[in-house]
Amino acid sequence: MAQSKFAKDLSRLLTRLEPLTNPTVMRELKKLRKILVRLHKRRLVKINHSVIELLCARHLLEQDYQVAVEHVLSSGNLIADIFAVKLQLPNPPSATELDVEGGLEGDTIVVEIETGFVPPDAALLPEQYRQARISAKIARYSGHARRFILATPSSHVLQVPQVLLRPPPARAPKEIRQLKKQCDYYYSSPPISFEALASVEIDVIYIVQVDRGIVIEIPPHRYLDTIMRARGILEA
Repeated sequence: MAQSKFAKDLSRLLTRLEPLTNPTVMRELKKLRKILVRLHKRRLVKINHSVIELLCARHLLEQDYQVAVEHVLSSGNLIADIFAVKLQLPNPPSATELDVEGGLEGDTIVVEIETGFVPPDAALLPEQYRQARISAKIARYSGHARRFILATPSSHVLQVPQVLLRPPPARAPKEIRQLKKQCDYYYSSPPISFEALASVEIDVIYIVQVDRGIVIEIPPHRYLDTIMRARGILEA
């Protein structure tokens, strides 16, 4: 059977990465590619998102994490784009066998990828929708691992509310109430709690340069400043 364009594009990506990637990492990437191809046949994933998943997976694999894509979290209600774990065990299980909330001794990471999609019913308020979507993701996913990371292509600017870029003690209740109202407009089942928005944090932002096949890590509090300097709004 002929390969789909999706499968061919992921193969081309891995071919481009292979000369710059150690063989052990490449073997794991090929396994993840097969998983994504199977999911694509079920119309569960799309190419832009999957390309970024593989690039983020490579970045984490090179740091000795075990990586699973489209990982069902232990609550059963959420699927993490990437779940990664680094365990200090002689023969650790594969990432696909791990339970995020199973009392793991090691570093666990959830990565959520945002490519900037806006549905037609939010066409007149795209920034408001994007802020609500990102806020809801942070609130829902960050508690499922020791660290939470947002990833986005360098061609897209994340609409992270400034209040969530500040540490929890620096967030005013009035700001949180306004953000919750914004989230409630789009996400009511289940609703995003005030307590979650007041306490959750982003640990790192990944800027993914797809053309170059690299991932750049940015501290959340520096993200907006970095984007503004890159666009010439602020002096370098």
